[in-house]
Amino acid sequence: MDQPRTVITAPIHCADSAVWFSAFRFGWGYRSFALPFEVVCEELGARNETAHQVRLAFELNKHRILRAVQQYGAASATGERITLSVADLQRETPELEYFGA
Repeated sequence: MDQPRTVITAPIHCADSAVWFSAFRFGWGYRSFALPFEVVCEELGARNETAHQVRLAFELNKHRILRAVQQYGAASATGERITLSVADLQRETPELEYFGA
């Protein structure tokens, strides 16, 4: 039987200094996430906080974002947006299958 896959939605560039996106996986449903622009620049390599740079950094680092997201899958859902940090993106996790949107 195939392992369930995690799907990440396209990022939304928000005025409150973060990029928002959601992730879905069978068994834990949807989770909402925020990735602050400072984390995108510091950890994912965006040159600045423009929509183009943030989107490019997000797409080029989708596998790292996926690993950070999957560590929250087992946590009980509160329905609130989860803000990812530099530490979340640096955390070592085993390779996981990815199927992105």
